[in-house]
Amino acid sequence: MPGKAGFHLRAAARFVACMQEFRSSIRIRRGEVVADGKSILGLLALGAGWKSKLEIEAVGDDAIQAIEGAEDFFRTRKRWAGDLKKKTYFNDEFEEGCGL
Repeated sequence: MPGKAGFHLRAAARFVACMQEFRSSIRIRRGEVVADGKSILGLLALGAGWKSKLEIEAVGDDAIQAIEGAEDFFRTRKRWAGDLKKKTYFNDEFEEGCGL
């Protein structure tokens, strides 16, 4: 996790919005804990803090694109941190995709 706040609610919601664009099944693993990459509660249950190592697995016809979308999400600060000056968390940025 690149952000000092870890996988907090806003970041998890943004990640789920990004991953829902893909048909593939997406799983995120932190140690022994595994979560559905399209579930906000599952992601929060990972307890992923700053610098946590996460493994991402995707299965399906667009699995490669899903993995690339997840990697891009974590590389691009605006995706996971958001713009704190905006009052809405889901805006036109997400309609453009996950940065692909």
